[in-house]
This record gives sequence, C-alpha cells and structure tokens, in this order.
Amino acid sequence: MCRLLGRVSLDAITDRDAIGAERCAEFQRLGRLHADGWGTAWLAEDGSLQRLRDPGDPLAAAPLTAALNEIPARIRVTHLRLATTGMANLVANTHPFRWGDIVLAHNGSVTPVGRLRELVPTEEIERVGGTTDSALVLALVVRRVEQGEPLFDAVTAVVEDLKARFPRAALNLLVASPAELIAVHANAGASIPRDDFAASGLGDDLPRDHIDHYYRMSWLRDDRSVVFTSSGLATEGWTPMDQNTAARVDLRTLAVEFRMIGAPAVTAGGRAGEAA
Repeated sequence: MCRLLGRVSLDAITDRDAIGAERCAEFQRLGRLHADGWGTAWLAEDGSLQRLRDPGDPLAAAPLTAALNEIPARIRVTHLRLATTGMANLVANTHPFRWGDIVLAHNGSVTPVGRLRELVPTEEIERVGGTTDSALVLALVVRRVEQGEPLFDAVTAVVEDLKARFPRAALNLLVASPAELIAVHANAGASIPRDDFAASGLGDDLPRDHIDHYYRMSWLRDDRSVVFTSSGLATEGWTPMDQNTAARVDLRTLAVEFRMIGAPAVTAGGRAGEAA
C-alpha cells in the first residue's frame, strides 16, 4: 500500500510547476505513514527513463525534495512505499520497478503472493528484480510486451486477468515509457489497510481521505501537463478516476485515452485542456 504521483508534460517542467510547492510538500509528508522507502523515475534529456530508489525515510530525503521541486522532466513517476507485510524493506523491493525503458509503480496488493508467483517463471522475475507482488505484476506486463502487444494493451490485459483471479486485489498503477504514461484505478473489493494505520502511531492525524478513500485516484489536466495522484493531496478541481479504469497519456500531444478494464479505449480530446 503506497502513494503515487505521476506527470507527463509538453515541456520539461517540475512537479512543483505542475501542482505547486504546497502539494509537493504535502506529498512528501505522506511519508509519515508511507515510510518504507521512496523512488522516482523520469524521462532524461537523452530520451531514456532514469530511476532513483531509496529504502529510507521519505520525509528526510533531500533528493526526493529536489526531484519534486527542482529537476525538470517531461515524464516523472514518484512512489512512497508502505510495505506489504512480509515484503522486505530493500532497494530491490522499492518502486518504481523497471524493465528496459518501462517502469511501474503500484499502490495496493495482490494476495496471496504465493499464488501470484505461480504465474511467473523464475527467469521472468529475475529480469525485473525484487520479490514483491508489484514486481510480479511488471513481469507479467513485460511478457505481453515482448510478445508484441502495445504497452497500454499489455497493462490493461494483465490487470483484467489478475482481477479475475484475485477479486480482492488492489491494482492502482502508474506505468511509464519514453512515449506515454499509463494510470490504472482497479481496487474494487480491496480492504483499506486500517491495521497499518493503527500501527503507524499517527492516531487521528492520518493524511486526508485515508479513512474512506484510501485507494482513490484523481487526475488533473491543463494546457501543458496531465497529472495523476492517489489520495492524500488536496485535489479540489481534480477529476476522480472511475473504478476499473485505465488512462493513457501520449507524450507528444497529451491526448488522453480512457479504457474500462476489458473494454475498448476512448480518446478524450487531443491536447491537454480540451474537453473530456
């Protein structure tokens, strides 16, 4: 169970440029609860996706502050981790996971993990790295991409299959390549991790929307960027994603395609700012 922030923009900007310094600080403060490491991936000037991961405390991480506020990029995905019970707090288990120029960050869980591992041969797991359910999800996506499926098709097909096999799975995802950013909101039937909330010691001082809307995903579009986030930020003026929905943003145009899991994609406008 984790927090997600993903953005794609026409020009190289920072998350602070897109959502403001206050929301960037608020996102990093979510590390009070999601304190089991952090990671970020971004599109570098040479067109490759770069990645930085740290299993330490997000609140004290100056590189995370810099990533959110100071380092421009056209695509950035950032993740704060609240580790699933039994998943070691190691760099290898810290999101985003990566294969080539595809990265994936996950909020939620797919359990029992032993059943999920049965779907992924050891050699496929080793290519992705890590031992978590999230790494296994990426391995399943990679398999389909290597078979020739477009990334958006591969992601939505994997989510559809896993929800059929694991009806209580929570699969909120951010997936990025040098050409696109994909967001998925699919957690119907998943339980809110209230035991983790209690163990945090925060009491009633939990981040906003965590009691009733922990798995909510929202998105914001303006004339130069499209941003997705999980609950915890002030999102007045943002649009909540529908349950069992995936969105793909094209890096060249910021056109957004929406797809109900298991249904054809629908393009919402062209460039950012057009009506959905």
